[in-house]
Amino acid sequence: MLQKNSLVNKLSFGITAYLFVFSYALCFAVSLQLNIWYALTTAIISIIVSVSLKNQIFAPDTFFIVPLLLVLSSGTNSLLPFTVIGGGLIFLFLNKKSEKLILHPAIKSGLSLSLAFAVTALLTTHYFGIGAEGYTVLEILKTYRSLGFHPNWRGVFFGTVTLFAMITYPFKFRKANKYLPAESFSLILPLVLNLILNPDKNYTPVNEVAELSVFITQDKLSFFLPSFNDEFLFSQSAYINAFQSALSLGFLLLFFSRNKTRTDSQGTTTILNGISGSFPVRAFEIRGFSLISAIFAVILVVYSCFFLNDILARIPVHSLAVVLIVNAWKQVPWGEIGTAFKKGIFSIISLILLFIISIFTNIFITLLVAIILNIIISLKEKVKGGAENG
Repeated sequence: MLQKNSLVNKLSFGITAYLFVFSYALCFAVSLQLNIWYALTTAIISIIVSVSLKNQIFAPDTFFIVPLLLVLSSGTNSLLPFTVIGGGLIFLFLNKKSEKLILHPAIKSGLSLSLAFAVTALLTTHYFGIGAEGYTVLEILKTYRSLGFHPNWRGVFFGTVTLFAMITYPFKFRKANKYLPAESFSLILPLVLNLILNPDKNYTPVNEVAELSVFITQDKLSFFLPSFNDEFLFSQSAYINAFQSALSLGFLLLFFSRNKTRTDSQGTTTILNGISGSFPVRAFEIRGFSLISAIFAVILVVYSCFFLNDILARIPVHSLAVVLIVNAWKQVPWGEIGTAFKKGIFSIISLILLFIISIFTNIFITLLVAIILNIIISLKEKVKGGAENG
């Protein structure tokens, strides 16, 4: 890691931040089939927030793709920005009003497994190129069953290359990973392979970014902002989904900010300073990251969105999905799952029940059940502790 505070070093830190954050922002935007406004704003917000984190970079958490899909189930993205802002405000409110709320290991494990499985189920269609649609686990599983398993094997090749890179690169190339994050390398490698194996974009056999979402191929200015549909804005179901999604997002932020784990270049940490206080982030370590680094990173993000469209459009969608899937499973607290199984039969039942409910309902219902179970387990352990002390 470079230690000098020269301008060149600060700019190089900005490049690393750009590579890390924009890779995830692009994965989110394309997987949710949103326009470039969302990739751009997601990346810029993450970079700006990171200035207060001191030597770490904030990246959008893969888990949050699930509540965002809930609001998109209404059939449009018009209320998505309000849902994200609402979820953040709900988190800030709850964070002040419920300082003692901590997830029991069984509940945290059940939620983490449920969310990781949900991300995998919902994005497997992009990994294998199946063409299934669905906004909940049950919906997508039903679609898989009706369509059958007919993957695009050439696309699967690119996704598997990304899978291998995401797992091995951070461990085999630790020094390189500090400057070229695994998330970026895992997208650049399949992009280069795709350009070599499929040079003609009009005859490519794999699903590419431009093929899945029109946000890169449309006019840069006229398609820059999210569209608003008057008919949609009066839809009752849209507002219900948006409200449920905002609550889900707020509670997920709250739950995962209350559980501190180790901090490293690919770990999870709880930041307790500045505006970002208590926000759960996957921290990518960049010692020396500064305001100058952030400004340069933002410039690179804007430049990429407006002038690198043709290159970004050739990234295989299969690879983008794999980055999110691998990250979701990396965040499962495997040690706490073992702890949950040692806590007794009710703890085990709670973990399994949450996982099952997440398959047959949506994230909002799953979180409601998680809150209820967390209260019950906490009360049971209090009663048990009181009886032992008595």
